[in-house]
Amino acid sequence: MPADEVVLERCPSYEPDLVEKKVQVSLDHLGGMAAFVRPGQRVLLKVNLLTRRPPEDAVTTHPALVRAVVREVQRAGGQPVIYDSPGGPFTRRSLEAIYETSGLKEVALETGAELNYNLAAVELEHTGSALFHGLTLSKAVIEADVIINLPKLKSHGLTRYTGAVKNLFGCIPGLSKAECHVRLPEVEPFSRFLVELARQVAPALTIMDAVVGMEGEGPSAGTPRQLGLLLTSSSPFALDAVAVSLLGLKTAEVSTTRVAEEMGLVAPARQIAVRGVRPDEVAVENFEVPPPGGSSFRLFGQRIPLGPLKKAAELLKPRPVFAPDKCRRCGVCIRNCPAKVLSLGTWVPQVDLKNCIRC
Repeated sequence: MPADEVVLERCPSYEPDLVEKKVQVSLDHLGGMAAFVRPGQRVLLKVNLLTRRPPEDAVTTHPALVRAVVREVQRAGGQPVIYDSPGGPFTRRSLEAIYETSGLKEVALETGAELNYNLAAVELEHTGSALFHGLTLSKAVIEADVIINLPKLKSHGLTRYTGAVKNLFGCIPGLSKAECHVRLPEVEPFSRFLVELARQVAPALTIMDAVVGMEGEGPSAGTPRQLGLLLTSSSPFALDAVAVSLLGLKTAEVSTTRVAEEMGLVAPARQIAVRGVRPDEVAVENFEVPPPGGSSFRLFGQRIPLGPLKKAAELLKPRPVFAPDKCRRCGVCIRNCPAKVLSLGTWVPQVDLKNCIRC
């Protein structure tokens, strides 16, 4: 099965039987769920649970899609585990509230799927990435035999579009995601980090909820947009490339798809084999996305420029502080600084704050 292959199916509503049928049809193009899941395997369903919002707000992966995929995994003999690490603290209480509001608690009760409450993290020391020397992932992700990615198609204030690749950012637990934003505040390096993270997580299958997407001020404050589509692929990069083209955007206009193409992880969208519905039959017109680079956001309904806020944020960032009465000028901190931004000053080490990663 070619990696650069995407299945595109119409799915005009979240009516449960319809969603199940469309998921089955999509998987049939790729050899069925049995091509990805073997009996007895622990299968992590990486949903999008950005924050505590009901399904009709189009912020989270719809429970009808999750239910359909859970049942397909069970038919293949797998053990489905519903997982995400939403924004904010990664606690059992916060997860319980989000599972209930998003409708996924009901899915678990109905199907017998497991809701993840494993809050542990694992440090990967050797990732092969040029952007990070180590990587913190949820232990639930590490322990899974198979990962199935279930993103929601939405606009995004920083990356303009969020889909298969961006959804895997939730494999990093809790506030560790905020640390990544601090270390990589600009769009380009952050997008490259997301692409390399997707390579590390390596989902076996991605099924995108684009029945109702979000446009405008996504990923949480935008407007729901009826799209009536499901996209399925073994490659998150190919799926995103096709999704971006359906929205009328060029690869270069979405940083994550551009980086993936530059790294040779996906062919240009026009060269990707699309099964099911022809893309030109379901192309989306006038899909609203934020301007490049996330140059503004909305506060109380008003568009606020990010320039002054970025300057203020720079002043508020954490920074190393040394105690002159305790420093022995031994140089250990300088030798162990991962970003190599420390130098020996007159009394205490000096810090190049411009390049400091605030580790």
